[in-house]
Amino acid sequence: MIRLVLGVAALLSVAPAWAQDPVPDARIAAAVTEDVVEIRSDFAGAPLTVFGAAEGLQDGDDIVVAVRGPQRDLRVMKKERVLGIWINAAPVRFEDVASYYAVASTRPLQDFASFGALRRNGIGMAHLPLRAPDEERTETLLGVPGVRVSDLGAEIVDYREAVVRNKTRQSLYVEADGGVERLEGGLFIARLFLPSETPVGDYTIEVYLFRDGAPIATRQAELSVAKAGLERVLYDLAHERPILYGLLALILAALSGWLAALVTRSR
Repeated sequence: MIRLVLGVAALLSVAPAWAQDPVPDARIAAAVTEDVVEIRSDFAGAPLTVFGAAEGLQDGDDIVVAVRGPQRDLRVMKKERVLGIWINAAPVRFEDVASYYAVASTRPLQDFASFGALRRNGIGMAHLPLRAPDEERTETLLGVPGVRVSDLGAEIVDYREAVVRNKTRQSLYVEADGGVERLEGGLFIARLFLPSETPVGDYTIEVYLFRDGAPIATRQAELSVAKAGLERVLYDLAHERPILYGLLALILAALSGWLAALVTRSR
């Protein structure tokens, strides 16, 4: 607790961002216990702890912590039965989808936040900004024709729900009601978890102080998830020199086959 208090005191001494808050007497500071998470071969997930302090905190105020991972395009298809066989069809491409998203709050979001505030800030599973451009029907590399979003109508909702459902199944999307604990003196702490499938990249942590259904103070912190050790070397090689990485993979595969053949002959 002493370490937590000292960390928050240091945060409160940095005040330029306070001026941007809608309510002058409401201020919030936040940080993470570790701003870099390293992924190695034995990585099985890691706790993510966000702590901070709120000035001007009143009874009935609530705190929300939202963590967003690196954004990537995502292609979603639906299963269709053709001649007795299930195939992937009608792909829809979503742009800039958060690869990881977790939100923790002192209470369930619907108990204290207005629909408009949640939608404007993209807080909560139901309000994640999932944008799908209205593309022309084009042939993909797999020979599956794309689909215009304007032709889907209300069916686009099913695609959006599929994105959230699949990410939730992988523990990459999490909504933790009661995941933020208010402590004495305006301090708070939020406990989340990064699963073993956590994507590599830069993460943004947004902290909101809610009053009367709307955020009255906000703060951001940063987090980096990176490969480490041999995994980092292989990751950099695959992304920066893919041809060399492919050649090495072929050589290793051939060598493994040759060694396996030698062992088999010796028996």
